[in-house]
Amino acid sequence: MRGTKTSRRGFTLIELLVVIAIIGVLIALLLPAVQAAREAARRAQCTNNLKQIALGCQNYHDAYGTFPIGSVYYAENSPSPDCAATRGHGLFAFILPFLEGGPQYNAINFNWSAGGGGPYGNATPSGLVQYTAYISKVNSYICPSDFRQIPFTLAQSNNPYSQGSYAGSVGNFDVFRWYLGCGPNQTIQIESDGAFSQDFSYKIADIVDGTSNTLFVGETSKFKNDPDTLFNFWNRALWFGGALGTTRPQGLSSTVPKINANLQIPECASTLNVTGWVDGWAYDTACDYKNLGQFGFRSQHPGGANFAFGDGSVRFLKESINLIGPNNPKTGRPNLGVYRSIATRAGGEVISSDAF
Repeated sequence: MRGTKTSRRGFTLIELLVVIAIIGVLIALLLPAVQAAREAARRAQCTNNLKQIALGCQNYHDAYGTFPIGSVYYAENSPSPDCAATRGHGLFAFILPFLEGGPQYNAINFNWSAGGGGPYGNATPSGLVQYTAYISKVNSYICPSDFRQIPFTLAQSNNPYSQGSYAGSVGNFDVFRWYLGCGPNQTIQIESDGAFSQDFSYKIADIVDGTSNTLFVGETSKFKNDPDTLFNFWNRALWFGGALGTTRPQGLSSTVPKINANLQIPECASTLNVTGWVDGWAYDTACDYKNLGQFGFRSQHPGGANFAFGDGSVRFLKESINLIGPNNPKTGRPNLGVYRSIATRAGGEVISSDAF
């Protein structure tokens, strides 16, 4: 009896290519959906971070009767203030106990600078004093969509840092470059029109526009392809420096630049002092300050950025939000637009909630 021989037919090359093509199409269709889902999760975590920061500010107010100071500049021990070194401690350091960061807070020596040289001409680098506290990573201060920074090393102890993705709002005054000098019995810093300022703090009663209508904290993630690897940290408010000679404020940002404005190198060469207004850069026509991104808020979320308001609510503001309003016949200057108006604490602007 002869046995029967069975043959098995395999895939042809064309059939295999068709299957591969189908799989490729499915991946191409699913990948954007997966990426969108991951970004939605990261944005939700970022929203939660900002809510925790805003609640930390509220709890600070409950404990001390005022919101935290935006930034300590010089130690104003009048009549002989310390003009040897800026302190640099900011609101994110002050609210640590209210974000389960008590150990980091207790490790900070607020009599010393956050980084750089020692106070009163002391040669000991402040970084050595603050190293333990200011190297600590605070997850609530980092947006999941933000680029991760190079970890701090002991060799960089003169300016210790830990990454941060958020900043307090100073509103529309140029507190970054307006300076009244450091001398006996005088105010050193100008006062901002926003929720936070250098050397000034505010109570709920000072937020005349209402906490639900006033920006407190927003996103300040790194720029894409940012040349400065040490830029953007929470523990050195208004530190100036960075790559290519750019001014890189930390911990506090302004609503004069539009949301997600690019890093601009070099900066505008015009000086603002000639206008005579501390808010002159909001109206300056010689330089396009709305595009000077290093002074503004930005995120890695497409289309806008998350912001926490004074009442603890968090909203996503589109980068297309209005900046400048119509001309005011009394002042001859344009009115503030929606974005700049909701950044003032006592501007008296009437802004509809559906405008942002």
